[in-house]
Amino acid sequence: MKDTLTREDVIAALLKVADDLTAQADELRELDAAIGDGDLGITVTIGFEAVRDALPALAGSDIGTILMKSGMVFNRKAASTFGALYATMMMRMAKVAKGLEEIGVTELAAMFEAAAQGVQDRGKAHLGDKTMLDALIPAAAALTTASAEGTSLAEGLRLATAAAEKGMRETVDMKSQIGRASWFSERTVGFQDPGATAITMMIRSLSEFVQDR
Repeated sequence: MKDTLTREDVIAALLKVADDLTAQADELRELDAAIGDGDLGITVTIGFEAVRDALPALAGSDIGTILMKSGMVFNRKAASTFGALYATMMMRMAKVAKGLEEIGVTELAAMFEAAAQGVQDRGKAHLGDKTMLDALIPAAAALTTASAEGTSLAEGLRLATAAAEKGMRETVDMKSQIGRASWFSERTVGFQDPGATAITMMIRSLSEFVQDR
């Protein structure tokens, strides 16, 4: 089994992520309604519909271009805090993947680290603030360790998914420190963070894509 993702694979993986997140939009809406304004499910549905529509025209582009334009079109159609952070993630990943037509676990680890740093820079949040970073940072760290140890892409993503899921579950006991949810800081304890949940869903979807090839 090949241990890389081609640009064609990246497009197919993004289509799967779009389908999977749209299918789970109601869960995200319910989580977001518990501690926020409840619009995350709508944001995800509109944003990924736009991504799905844009991907066919990106066939033949390098991976960096595919990621950059996917992030831009998501935020253009579903402008929101999540949309801006998703675009930031994709654009930071795109810088790492600029000009590449194939990526392995080492490139993916660098892309995830860049994405996590981008979200921290844009959102001014940190690990433990009950945000998407509580899933994204552990996933990036797991991929970086996998790369350093020569782990396969599939296994690296499996480990990243497990790390993201653990971080996501840990948000239940946290108080929101950033954004609108922070207005209800004490009331957010006992609820899983919707942003961390969305990120975990994305990473799980990518992992499943690689496993099922």
